[in-house]
Amino acid sequence: SKSKYNVVNPDDIIEKYGADTFRLYEMFLGPITQSKPWNTQGLEGVHKFVKRFWRLFFDDNGNFAVTDDQPTDEELKILHKTLHKVEEDYKRLSYNTAISAFMVAVNELTRLNTKKRQILEPLLIAFSPMAPHLAEELWRMLGYKESIAYAKFPEIDKKYLSEDTVNYVVTINGKKRYQVEAPTDADQETIKQIVLSHPKAEQYLQGKQIKKVIVVPKKLVNIVVK
Repeated sequence: SKSKYNVVNPDDIIEKYGADTFRLYEMFLGPITQSKPWNTQGLEGVHKFVKRFWRLFFDDNGNFAVTDDQPTDEELKILHKTLHKVEEDYKRLSYNTAISAFMVAVNELTRLNTKKRQILEPLLIAFSPMAPHLAEELWRMLGYKESIAYAKFPEIDKKYLSEDTVNYVVTINGKKRYQVEAPTDADQETIKQIVLSHPKAEQYLQGKQIKKVIVVPKKLVNIVVK
């Protein structure tokens, strides 16, 4: 504000970082219904994210590298979980949390070195309201002549929204000892078998008598011994 002598000219920020970074930063500050402190220090982080999103579409030499290869289940799960989260956030006008979801997706896809059209194209469509200038340029590179603004929001495949496995914390007499993974649809007897056959089970249970095993679905397993 003028009274605090901290007025920032948006034109200066746009000239240095681009309009998309400026848009994203303002949305990333917090819920649009609340007032937020203005601090330009966060601009660098948002700008780096924009550049990481851009690099998804290029190889290390800066060449456009999107392929028509078939995506893996892991890549599809990242995509559809992101689309689901973002769609819900858009409906609530929770743009800051939508941007966080995109950041997570970009990190995961970068780790997998994903360059596949079936992943990147729908992700770009979902991201385009956030960064329209970047989106339009990449959209043209993907071979489209009409604006990305007319592209339909991607359909979400719900089968990729469910987790295949659940992580269980194993406690013995209430003390955390180890963790195991079990299939999401596993019954309690199967979960007990997985827990008791774990290599660390013998370490903690040797010489002890198991009184009961309590399974809290999709959370923890407590083994009561004496």
